[in-house]
Amino acid sequence: MPKSSFIMITARSDYPYLGRPNLHLFEPTLESFKYQTIKDFEWIIVDGLYEKRKDYFKDLELPFGVKHVPLQPNIWYDRGFPGISTQYNKGIIHADGELLFFTGDSHMMQPHFMEHLWKNYQEGFFSLAWYCFDNSFAVPAQDLAPGEKKQFNIAYPNQKAEAPVKYDMLGYSGKVVSVEHRYIETFQKSGHDKYSVPWQWWFGCSSASLESMLKINGFDQNFDGDRMLLDCDVGSRLEMAGYAPRFAFFKDVFLIRCATDINKWNQKIQKDRITIKCNYGLMWHSRFFNNYRANTSRLSDYDIDWIKGVFCKQHCPIRELCAREHKWQFPFEHKSGYAGHRSSKRWFNFWKEHQGFIDLEEERELRFDGKKYTEGTFVGES
Repeated sequence: MPKSSFIMITARSDYPYLGRPNLHLFEPTLESFKYQTIKDFEWIIVDGLYEKRKDYFKDLELPFGVKHVPLQPNIWYDRGFPGISTQYNKGIIHADGELLFFTGDSHMMQPHFMEHLWKNYQEGFFSLAWYCFDNSFAVPAQDLAPGEKKQFNIAYPNQKAEAPVKYDMLGYSGKVVSVEHRYIETFQKSGHDKYSVPWQWWFGCSSASLESMLKINGFDQNFDGDRMLLDCDVGSRLEMAGYAPRFAFFKDVFLIRCATDINKWNQKIQKDRITIKCNYGLMWHSRFFNNYRANTSRLSDYDIDWIKGVFCKQHCPIRELCAREHKWQFPFEHKSGYAGHRSSKRWFNFWKEHQGFIDLEEERELRFDGKKYTEGTFVGES
């Protein structure tokens, strides 16, 4: 059995790398995995384009295991929305490592990444990796045609510094990078190599034990349909379950995010900018009622009214701004009829009727016991 499982989700088309048109989607991650100082891990990919890529790994001889799992069925993805929590939960079902690491596609790792991830875990920590955007192959803005200016939307466009930890992989040199805020707030102005961090920072690229993820029953599938805060919610529920003292940042545990073309996403996700509900309210509903297990009960009309009337109108820190300037989403339920916004009451009603139920331990037992089990499919969908 592997010590750890690297769970990656994607719904992106192949060849998305800005300035690297012949680089396969999985290639940067795959190449950096080949040079890891330990090989006792597995790579799990939950893939929105599984049918097109299902043969990619078949003839590769690799020193680590790969599980390539279809994203579908997924009620949100099948209707053109992101269904990320469901994707990650399918990864957990197939994970055999004691330690799980969650992230998206288009990342590279230093050779010691998996070794240090495991070492930190053995010392009692769940590593929350920081990351930088590498623009070594990005086309300079001045060289883009007017219609191409918004082709690649980097998260931190005003930072163009050298990577704080040196690397050179697949031609990505770290000479022109944008560093995310968590690194800047912790390591940039200090001599420390490790920091304890709050639960709100469990996002983007983070780890947790399999035991802890089963205890909280994975990612909350009620967050699907909208992209935001599903990972911070995991941090919140892990904190409520008693794991917060284990959250830590390490200066030498980071990911390199390759510059990608935002126009190369899977074209089935057509409704990515239609919003349904406020995931912030969902997260705080769980916190107010100290409910750390996800996917076990349905939010009733009473629960939804509590979010609208108590959290949104009395406790949300941006409630006045939201009520004044974001009327299409206040309170909680996103509505149609507001210029410039693609929200829809129809999809909110659909969400109410399709709240997910899943028991990850039951799913894993079904996978282990030899019964028929279709990869990517939950018990209730078989």
